[in-house]
Amino acid sequence: MLKEIEIQNFRCFEQIKISGFERVNLIGGKNNAGKTALLEALCLKIDPSIRSLAILKELRREKETSSIPATMLYRAWDNLFYNKNNEVNIVIISKDDSDNTEFVKINLDINSISIKSKIIVELIKNEDSSTSQAELTFMSQLISTGISLTEEGPIVPSFIISSGRKLTEAFDRARLDDKDSEVLKAFQVIDPAIESVESFSIGEPTLYLRRKGEKRLPLSLFGDAMNRVAHIMIKMINSKYNILLIDEIENGIHHTNQREFWRILFRLAVELDTKIFATTHSLEMLQAFADVGLEPNQKCSSAYFELARKLKTNQIIGSRLDLETLNYALEHKEGVRGE
Repeated sequence: MLKEIEIQNFRCFEQIKISGFERVNLIGGKNNAGKTALLEALCLKIDPSIRSLAILKELRREKETSSIPATMLYRAWDNLFYNKNNEVNIVIISKDDSDNTEFVKINLDINSISIKSKIIVELIKNEDSSTSQAELTFMSQLISTGISLTEEGPIVPSFIISSGRKLTEAFDRARLDDKDSEVLKAFQVIDPAIESVESFSIGEPTLYLRRKGEKRLPLSLFGDAMNRVAHIMIKMINSKYNILLIDEIENGIHHTNQREFWRILFRLAVELDTKIFATTHSLEMLQAFADVGLEPNQKCSSAYFELARKLKTNQIIGSRLDLETLNYALEHKEGVRGE
């Protein structure tokens, strides 16, 4: 399992190293402290590919390459680099429990600017001392195809992006693996009266929920919380990476349901052998996380990480708090979330 990551020249990180990851990890901090950027770096560590880079561009809603003049395409990827310095490689170094190290290096080829811009992604695995290098070409039509790339990635963004059709197809995959009951349990955290979840492909494929004594209705009519839970649970159950990245996990979930939601995530993280990284701005979500993590007989390890900027250098640093320390700080109203 991943235990440590070091990030260089990526997004808002000039250089940062964070150690001590557990099975479930919650990340807090002020705005612009690098919470989402950390998830993005983890995404590239998990899958250093053209798809991951395109996913990051889509999630940031950054300018489509099709709208950039051909002679300026090399500038389309500047935002990946710290302070837009594309002359320095992006480097992501990760270690697992056995001290195996992987390096992901991303280099922009600024010599190719007439029709296409190139990025070199190099993955080095220390355990076999081999190097696999792929040259990835980003054509001007990459993002403008209209095809959503987020379905296959490990990130659940802070906003709902999947179409009803894509979500229904993903639910059917979970049902094929006999895991649809877990999706129902998560819905029942939000609304205990939900008694069934079904998919129908009459016209546009759609998920339907049924409350006790009522007719089934499409998921879209049940509000943001239900849609948010559906995206998180289905992506977790179907994950091929054994890792889930959730941005602003509190979105749409009422504070009275947050503890039970964490209990489901903690349990499934163990059962599915999945590592979770989630960000939050919510003090209530932090307290719910600490409460569940400290429950007797809790089998899932967890930790809280706070990102903050140094006053003198403005450099972002990451601090690890075990749950006892986090809970003490919350009970005594000490500063967390970068305060």
